[in-house]
Amino acid sequence: MDRLMDSARLARCARSLAVAVVAMVLAGCAPASATLEGDGVKRLYDLFLVVGALIFVLVAGLIGWSIVRYRAAPDAELPTQTAANLKLELIWWALPTILVVVLFILTAGVLNRVDARVADGESLVVRVTGFQWQWRFAYETGVAITGTPDEPPVMVLPVDRTVTFLFNSPDVQHAFYVPAFLFKRDVVPGIENRVDLTIQEPATYTGQCAEFCGLLHDQMVFSIRAVSGDEFDAWLADQEPAS
Repeated sequence: MDRLMDSARLARCARSLAVAVVAMVLAGCAPASATLEGDGVKRLYDLFLVVGALIFVLVAGLIGWSIVRYRAAPDAELPTQTAANLKLELIWWALPTILVVVLFILTAGVLNRVDARVADGESLVVRVTGFQWQWRFAYETGVAITGTPDEPPVMVLPVDRTVTFLFNSPDVQHAFYVPAFLFKRDVVPGIENRVDLTIQEPATYTGQCAEFCGLLHDQMVFSIRAVSGDEFDAWLADQEPAS
């Protein structure tokens, strides 16, 4: 009878644990990326989440099973104590080590793909300047868009075409962050950072500074309007070069 009750309790615990893990996985899944480069980041993030959930299930499940299966009655004698088990110790050292090495290799591959650069002349170049407390987006044609805290700028970009962002700051450190791109890059005074991104879907994406930079940091926002290549070319031709 006791064993039947133990089995029932264990089954209930397992069901509750499974529901909790499913809820955690669903809540932690990254959104779909709007950029080609962000797709790899999303897959890597989801892989880490699944691996973490499986490890949690394994560890929590074994702990719960041990508590239920091997709990002792008040007058029970202690079982035979074992000081060491070399085989088990090698296994639980080797498995995490292999897992960490595999995840490291996959992460390095994704980072290399995200940081890969196209050849000069094969992309649209936009110079992004972060300053207290707004953004300036300058195209190679001389067109420049500068925002204010009251009127955030809107950067127009083509889809399915690589865009080279060159980041710099004349004052303090900022961070260019677009959640839908699954991307953030620091904007550091004296250092020109770069990233090449390809937007996949026409839409308007919101962005912001993700590095506290002073009094009006919260108003340092912007938008990116991604349009078709023809629409972008028409828009760019209608803009007046900055003086």
